[in-house]
Amino acid sequence: MTPEEALLALKTVATLRTALFGLLLYACIRLTVYVWRPLLDRVFVSTSVKRYVAYDGKQSGTSVVCVDCTHRHLPTLTHHKDSTTPKHLRGDTSTDTVFNALHAGWRPLKVADAVTCNHFDIDGLISVWALIDPLKALEHEDVLREAARIGDFRELRVTRGGDDTRDGSSSDDANPNRPYGMWSETAAALKLCAWINSRERSLFTRPFEGVEEDESVKKFEHFLPLMNTALDAVEPPEGSSTATDDVNAAKCGIRDGDEETRRVLEGVERLYGNVSGLVEWDGPCERWDTLGVCVVRCDEPVHYYALFSLAVDSDVVVGVYDGNRYEVESRYVGFVDYQSRPSWPRLNLGALAKKLNAMDGAVTRAGSDLRWDVAGLTDSGPLLRLNDQKRRLTRAERYGHPDERPIHASELSPDRFVATCRGFFEHAADGARVHLNAKTNAEVPKRDWTWKETHELNSAVDYDAFVNGS
Repeated sequence: MTPEEALLALKTVATLRTALFGLLLYACIRLTVYVWRPLLDRVFVSTSVKRYVAYDGKQSGTSVVCVDCTHRHLPTLTHHKDSTTPKHLRGDTSTDTVFNALHAGWRPLKVADAVTCNHFDIDGLISVWALIDPLKALEHEDVLREAARIGDFRELRVTRGGDDTRDGSSSDDANPNRPYGMWSETAAALKLCAWINSRERSLFTRPFEGVEEDESVKKFEHFLPLMNTALDAVEPPEGSSTATDDVNAAKCGIRDGDEETRRVLEGVERLYGNVSGLVEWDGPCERWDTLGVCVVRCDEPVHYYALFSLAVDSDVVVGVYDGNRYEVESRYVGFVDYQSRPSWPRLNLGALAKKLNAMDGAVTRAGSDLRWDVAGLTDSGPLLRLNDQKRRLTRAERYGHPDERPIHASELSPDRFVATCRGFFEHAADGARVHLNAKTNAEVPKRDWTWKETHELNSAVDYDAFVNGS
């Protein structure tokens, strides 16, 4: 064998060795994904939780885990303020927190045999169900996390351009001609949320109607057995047939949510649909980024999921509609321990209400029953609006969507109303900076605001100076 032939033989052996190593590595990866990972999930992600039980504030011990609310004596997994949830498990939603706990193999989940929650909503339902059926929940983790976000923060994540999936691939029903779209996971999550909302209203009561604890038990008992099928209906398993998908859809009644889904998408179309070139466009939205506020302008009120799609990075939304109709809302972000970004503390919108009441002819004219008012800081979503004192909205109506409630006309022009709102938030930000010894507004937002900190900051702001100022 010549030296050249020997060298070639060595190179061939090295190439074969590399190829063999690559094949072994690929086999190990496939084995990990399809064999070892499911086995590990059963060991580390499985829970001993088997059932839902009604909330009992006096209960103690380790046999019950409490989700999506606080409890003095039970282990908790929640995004609510001042809870005992371990900090390293916290997420934006309680569903995020539950999945984080499942992946971390949180010890109390191996001990408890039941889960509880003191109210029913989408985030609470998913949190409870995911602990009862964790392996099925993991199959739909992205959709469930997205649904909890839509349900709690009322925001639909709209993408700039056609529909796609998070990994960049095109979804089956992608429409490249639309200037907006959404991830396939978001579309599935929207269908799930609309189904839950619609069934809750038609079969039971709206949120905040009736005796909440009693109504919640009925709702959990209805929805928990249907979640498995509903998820297969909105996100069919790979390889499933159309006939099977239709059976699942009929079994859980997933199409009960079609009308609400249509309303949401109509709102998105109203906000986004007539504009092209979204790469450099924020929609009908004026962002006050240094104040955590966005102003959304639209001819008519729309569903919250559409409205707040423009407010993903904002803590307050100022809605401006044709006919001098306005609302200002502190988003639910400020009610919980939001984790994915720093947020502004809740600010006392009552001072802005006082200012508007002194300015607005719709209030000051003789015989008027209209007043600007708003709930307190610790309400789930303080909503500043012009209310008829003879027909005040119930909490259920305030929680309902803007396109479901009357919005009375102000005599303030849009420019004057928006300028007054901006003046309020700038004044509050000035006081917050002084209180926190911060040099810029960017130093005010943070994670994990406690209610004590929020009240202390608001007490330090001289709101009277704003109300009485010119």
